[in-house]
Amino acid sequence: MMLGVTAEMVAGAQALAAEPVLVASESMTQSGLFLPELLVPGLGLTPSISEAVPSVPVKPAAVPNPRLTVSDRFTLFWNDTYASPGAFAGLSVGALVDQVSHTPAKWDGDGSAYTRRFASEYGQLAARNVIHEGLDGLTGLDPRYSVCRCNGKLRRSAHAVEMTFTTYRQDGRLTLDMPQIAGAYGSGMVSTYWYPHRLYNPLVQGVQFGHEQMGEIMVGNLVKEFAPDLHRALHLHAIAAHSHPRPSDDD
Repeated sequence: MMLGVTAEMVAGAQALAAEPVLVASESMTQSGLFLPELLVPGLGLTPSISEAVPSVPVKPAAVPNPRLTVSDRFTLFWNDTYASPGAFAGLSVGALVDQVSHTPAKWDGDGSAYTRRFASEYGQLAARNVIHEGLDGLTGLDPRYSVCRCNGKLRRSAHAVEMTFTTYRQDGRLTLDMPQIAGAYGSGMVSTYWYPHRLYNPLVQGVQFGHEQMGEIMVGNLVKEFAPDLHRALHLHAIAAHSHPRPSDDD
């Protein structure tokens, strides 16, 4: 009798195995409990159920900047052109270099040579910002520098150099930054018109000035990339000096 009961159990198990087995999601779908039109976006459950292989998010190479409005773009242009201490410091250094190298030599005839050279450097900056940020507004690009999210000084330096010639579009893709390049070389060509005309040509010296402008942009990107690290290093140094004062002569 025991052999008969065992045989019946085995036969029943084989019969169950022959029937199709539904998983939870299939049974819910067929019974009408799990319909696509009933899914509520944002619950976070739909991708893991409806997708066989979930997509892996791509880590961006740079920290994205929020989109700029027209008012934001005007404020950014005003700050970059008229209210940037760093820009004015760079202009002062550039004018000093031109003063030492006597560029152009014709401006050395009076006592206002440095002033004229500083005004020339500022004119190049203003023209560059007008062309660069104006074209960015027309094309929808962002003129701001995007800090790299990578680690390592070499990778961050390479990112700063790359961002001299490229920028990120609104969809996050990298593209050639034609407005920035046009601003650099356009301002260099425009500046030759207030230099001595017989010695400075837009297609010769103007292009050379454009090379210099691109170099200044690259240096500015490196400063923007590593400025937070320098600030933290200097701040920690100040804290250490304050917490460990030097002994006075009376001690």
